[in-house]
Amino acid sequence: MQIDTNSFHSEHRRRHLELCIVFGFIILFFTVFAAKAETSEKRIDGFKFSFEQADTVFVEHVIQIIRDITPKLEATLGQPQRDTIHIHIAPTQKAFLTYTPGSIPDWGEGYAVPDRKLVVLKSPRIKGNYGKIHEIVIHEISHVMLHNSLRGIYIPRWLDEGFAMHMAREWGFWDRAGLLIAVVSGNLIPLGTIQDVNNFPEHKAQLAYQESALAVQYLITKYGEERLHLLFDRLRVSGSIEKATLDALGISIVEFERNWLEYMERTYGWRMILGDSFSIIITPLFGILCLLAYVQIRRRKKITLRRWAKEENYYESKEDRWRRLNEEHVMLKEREE
Repeated sequence: MQIDTNSFHSEHRRRHLELCIVFGFIILFFTVFAAKAETSEKRIDGFKFSFEQADTVFVEHVIQIIRDITPKLEATLGQPQRDTIHIHIAPTQKAFLTYTPGSIPDWGEGYAVPDRKLVVLKSPRIKGNYGKIHEIVIHEISHVMLHNSLRGIYIPRWLDEGFAMHMAREWGFWDRAGLLIAVVSGNLIPLGTIQDVNNFPEHKAQLAYQESALAVQYLITKYGEERLHLLFDRLRVSGSIEKATLDALGISIVEFERNWLEYMERTYGWRMILGDSFSIIITPLFGILCLLAYVQIRRRKKITLRRWAKEENYYESKEDRWRRLNEEHVMLKEREE
């Protein structure tokens, strides 16, 4: 058998060229994909941001929030921000969990790692929207700046979370309703046990956060915001929350928690009088009454429509009967004629 070598080499070159083109497209695809997913970095006003290009607009939004809150945080803490804080925008849920040495609950949307001066936020691409990004950014930045100002000194979790909640103004109607239920049912969480909040289920964690916020709010209402500044200053100097509370507030930490519990019972317990707490009860009842009234109106409307339909059928049947009788009368008369 004789083989045509020219034809064979030509076919071989054609296939080689096709493979080169295919591999070229594959390499180009992965190069473009990698370029799109490449992490960018931006430094501004003592903050470093790391993010993917797809989150550029989101980063600009976060920057504006930080610029607005940083002066107030520095004033409250009594110290300027000296260290660079790293803010990383995680593009996926898996990446979101990468930077923490501890456990992050499934319901978390952001977290701080103060000893690394790091805040990790979820990209809006994970959930499809910005969510409560304003409160989340301020909350997590408050954690890092508070720890930075105290230089590694132990901070009780209720004070840490309460300060962040206070700065972020994370407070709403249903939060007060949850506190009311907890106080009346005797299910308030002791401030000391809030330390383990990351391991709480979501509903219990939310209660712990709100209690922390109320503890800081009570401190400011009772003693004034300057005492909160003094508490941080004394904690920075002494390294002890017991000593700092005694120096700043004139009472022990145990007495502070006891006074706070009495405040909670007065404000959200059975002894409450007209005020915000009263609205917690009245507003849902008013809503229920409105709903019942709406249902009753709809029910009556349906009954009325059914009655009208019956009446309409009744009158139509009388009319038909009269027409039939009239026709029968005419026919009878014609026969007689």
